[in-house]
Amino acid sequence: MYRKMMSVLLVGLIGFLCMGTSDCDGVPQKSTSGAEQVKSIIRVPKNHKGLTVEQQNISDRIRVTTDPTKVLWIHLISLDGNIIKRMPVRNKVTSSGKRLEPRHVMNDQYNYPSAGIGSWETDEFIQPDGTYGDSDSYIFWFDTMGRYHQWGTAGGLGYLITDYPINLENPIDKITGLYQVQKEALEWQKKQEEELRAKESATHKK
Repeated sequence: MYRKMMSVLLVGLIGFLCMGTSDCDGVPQKSTSGAEQVKSIIRVPKNHKGLTVEQQNISDRIRVTTDPTKVLWIHLISLDGNIIKRMPVRNKVTSSGKRLEPRHVMNDQYNYPSAGIGSWETDEFIQPDGTYGDSDSYIFWFDTMGRYHQWGTAGGLGYLITDYPINLENPIDKITGLYQVQKEALEWQKKQEEELRAKESATHKK
């Protein structure tokens, strides 16, 4: 009798707890994710092109680093922070992890295709620059003058890639804090870019 009474009370308690909730009928309650909640609270502003600042930064980086008529500069930096060497770069600096072909491929029989014969599929995405693979880790930014800067490390040294030459003897302007430009190197860069643009134009006309 006691056990029967406890069973009735337990069933009644469960029924009371299930009132007003859908968890007991097997239908999960719907809830928005954290990301959706943030999105509903904070509206990320966009520029006149409809892009966020992150999207604009990436778009501008691709534009600068894939221009075949653009001369970039790589500055090697020692452990104490001094720029020890500067070299002009034709096209761009490329990481060893970048490839022209995917590594993961299979044909319609799910076998690795031999000598590239026949059709095949890959789970790798081709990058906007037309290559597969990943670049080495780095950060990049544009200063208030719109100049490109890319910072990373390789071989125990730091490097800074820019789209303008940094003055090696006195790199920092004490007033603005911006990197100073060496006039002669900048004039040389402009001349080289003019020649590259002329070559590109002649190639497209053929």
